[in-house]
Amino acid sequence: AVGGHGYAPDGEITHDTLPATIAGALRECLVAGALCNDAGLSREGQHWKITGDPTEAALLVAARKGGLDEHTLQALYPRRDELPFDASRQFMATIHAGEDAAVVYLKGALERLLPRCSGCLDSQGRKAPLDPASIEAAAHACAAQGMRVLLLAKRVAPASQSLTPEAIDGLTLLGLVGMIDPPRKAAIAAIRNCHSA
Repeated sequence: AVGGHGYAPDGEITHDTLPATIAGALRECLVAGALCNDAGLSREGQHWKITGDPTEAALLVAARKGGLDEHTLQALYPRRDELPFDASRQFMATIHAGEDAAVVYLKGALERLLPRCSGCLDSQGRKAPLDPASIEAAAHACAAQGMRVLLLAKRVAPASQSLTPEAIDGLTLLGLVGMIDPPRKAAIAAIRNCHSA
């Protein structure tokens, strides 16, 4: 669970009400969400402002709450190429230069990315077998609570690899992100006016 409100990176990530250890799959989820991202987050006086997509901005805020700064990550793992989000593709992918290899990070719809995953990371960061049924059940449980669910995944690739269809298969599932996206007060009033009309 991620605490706090709005885009201010104040609050902490907890597990069973205790502060979560930012390691393993959780850390990799935060890294993927920060790097496979085109949004920006900045402070203007007492207020935090975003540029770009609000969903992507929320991922930057989550990474900051986990102690990860997107600018530092971008310097460590510079982006070499990207596949921007596309409605027909239903995912975004970026490829980053690492020390010895390239890393592809992806975020998108569960139904598009889960079939491309061949394993997952556990809480210690070790590769583990994938149980698609439990992943789908977790996603449905989040959706039943009104959350928007994204799947985050990665793949280590040769240093020279570019973003090709081959780079989007054999993925390692990092985790799911469930976000509450409450309607704005103006939307509630507009719907009320429609009903009364």
